[in-house]
Amino acid sequence: MDNVFLRNKISAMTLDEKIGLTLSIIVEGTTFIPAVEGYLKDYNCGGIRVVPAEVYKQRMIINKALRDQGQEHLEKIYIPEQGATSPSVTLRQYAETLGRYHDMAVSRRSGIPLRVIFDQEGGFSRDLTFGGTPIFPKQMGLTAGGDPEMAYETGKALGRIARAMGINMIHSPILDVNVNPDNPEIYTRAFSDSAEVVAEYALAMARGMKEQGLIATGKHFPGRGDSDGDAHFEIPIIDISRDTLWNRELYPYRVLIEKNMLPAIMTAHSLYPAVDDENVASLSKKLLQGVLREKMGFNGVITTDAIGMKGVTLKHDVVSACEVALDAGSDMILLRMATADPVGPLIPQIINRIRDAVEQGRISESEMDGKVYRILESYYNAGLFNTGGASAETIDQVVADKAIQSVCAEANARCVHVYRDQDGLLPLPREQRALVIEQSFPRTYCPNDGHWYSGLFYDKLSAYSNQLSFIQTKVKATAEQEALIEQHLDDFDLVIMTNWYYRGGLDSNNDVVRKIAGRGKKLIVVGNTPYEGQCIPKEAGTVIVQFGVTPLSIATVADIIFGQAHPRSIWPVQSNC
Repeated sequence: MDNVFLRNKISAMTLDEKIGLTLSIIVEGTTFIPAVEGYLKDYNCGGIRVVPAEVYKQRMIINKALRDQGQEHLEKIYIPEQGATSPSVTLRQYAETLGRYHDMAVSRRSGIPLRVIFDQEGGFSRDLTFGGTPIFPKQMGLTAGGDPEMAYETGKALGRIARAMGINMIHSPILDVNVNPDNPEIYTRAFSDSAEVVAEYALAMARGMKEQGLIATGKHFPGRGDSDGDAHFEIPIIDISRDTLWNRELYPYRVLIEKNMLPAIMTAHSLYPAVDDENVASLSKKLLQGVLREKMGFNGVITTDAIGMKGVTLKHDVVSACEVALDAGSDMILLRMATADPVGPLIPQIINRIRDAVEQGRISESEMDGKVYRILESYYNAGLFNTGGASAETIDQVVADKAIQSVCAEANARCVHVYRDQDGLLPLPREQRALVIEQSFPRTYCPNDGHWYSGLFYDKLSAYSNQLSFIQTKVKATAEQEALIEQHLDDFDLVIMTNWYYRGGLDSNNDVVRKIAGRGKKLIVVGNTPYEGQCIPKEAGTVIVQFGVTPLSIATVADIIFGQAHPRSIWPVQSNC
C-alpha cells in the first residue's frame, strides 16, 4: 500500500536531493571530519558508511558554491600525514561524533534522517573494534555453535549496539553459500556451504536485527560462494548453470524475501554468464530487474557493493558506473574506492551525470522516484522518522548490559572446534615447555587497546603456564622472522602457533607451519577457517579452528589447550576440508 507520508516527502524534494539520497559516502576515522558537511549539505548525500579504524584518505573539502563558479582551487585542503591513523576514542565519544552528523543531516531543507551504515561481520571483519565493543564470531562461527537461536540473539545484540551508536543500517547478513574451499574472499564470512543452513541462520539473524530497528542488508546478490577470485582486485566469473544459481545461490534470498526479512540487498561485482555474460551483477538489468525484481518479487532497496572495486573499475570509470548501476536497478551506490584515490572530488561529477541521465530520459523521473520511495520506506519501517537515528539506550548502557555480555560470551565459547589431535597433545600439562608463535594484525583489524591487542593469545596461554616462549610475526612472516624462528626452533620440542587467515592479501603462515612440521616438531596450529589451503595444512597434526578471531574466542582456545574447557561446537560445513 502506498505511504502518503513518504509520497509527500518525495513530492517536496528537488531532483538533486533525490540523487543525493542514493549516495552512501565513506567516512573514515573516529573524529568529526568537516568535509562531511559539504557532502551532506551541499550535495545532499543520503548516507555515510563509517570506517572508524581506517587510515585517513580524505583529501579535499567539497564546496558546491566554489565548484559551481569554477573556483575549486579555492577549496580548503585536508591532507593528513601519509599513514596517519585515527585516534583512540571511547565508544561514547564516537557516538557523539556520529550524533553531529545526524544533526547536520536533519537540519537540511528536506529534514530526511541520515542512514549510517557499518559492517560488523565478526572476528577481524568489523568496523567497531575499539573501546570494549562486544565482538562476535564470524557467521560460520555462529553455525558452529549449533543453534540458530544464537544467530537471532547476535542479530538483536548487534542491533542494540548499532542503534546506541547512532548506526541504523548494517551490511549483513551474508547470504553467500561458500561451496568453494579456495574462495579467497568469503570463506567463514558465510554461515555454511549448505544453502539450507545459510537460509536458516540468516533468517534468524535478520529477525533479531529487524526487532531492534536495524536495516539489514543481504549480500552479495546473487551469490559469491562458488568463486576463486576476489572482486576487490578482479572480475570473478561464477560459471554455474541457471538451475544451480536458482536452487543454491538464490535459495537463502528466496527464503528471506518470502518472510519479509530483507529491507535491503547488496549486489556482487561478479559475472554470471548463465544469466548475463557481459555485465557484473551490480550493473546487470537481467539480474537486478529480470531475476531479483520480477522473478523473485523483491521490492526493497538494492545497493551496490563499493563502486570503486576492481570488479567494476576494470571496465568502467566510477562516474559512468554510477549511472549504469542506477539504470540497471540499484537504488543506492556505495562510494568507496579500492585505492587511496579520494572519492570526494568525483561526487559533483556523479551527481551531474545522474542529473543529466534523468533530464535526458536515460533514467526516467518515475524510476528515480521509485528508488527514493524504497529508500525512505526502509527508513520508515525502521522507525527513523520517529527517532531521527537516536536510541533510548546509551552505548555505555548497552555494553555493560549482562544480557549482551552473556550472548557474546556464549557465542565465542561455542565457535571453537578441535578439528584433529592426531598426536594426542591435548590437553597440555601446565609444565610443558613450548614456543608460541603469534601473528600480529594491523590496527585496522586489531585495535591494540586494553581489550584486544597483538600478543593477547600468548598472554592468555601464559595465564596457565610460565614455561612458554614467544615470537611474534606479521600475518605472513617476513624472511627475517622466519629466520628468527629457525634460529630458535631446536630449543623446543613443541610449538603452539596461530595461523589465522585474512583476505585482501594478508594471507596466513602456511609456509611456516609446513617448515616446522617438516622438522619433526610437535605442533599445535590454531586456524580460523576450515580450509586446508588457507590455514590448516595437512602437515599439522593437531589443529584447533576458531571460527572468528575475537578476544573471547582467543581465551576459549587457551582454555581448551590447557584442559580448562571442552569444545562445544559442531563442524559447520558439509565436508572435512
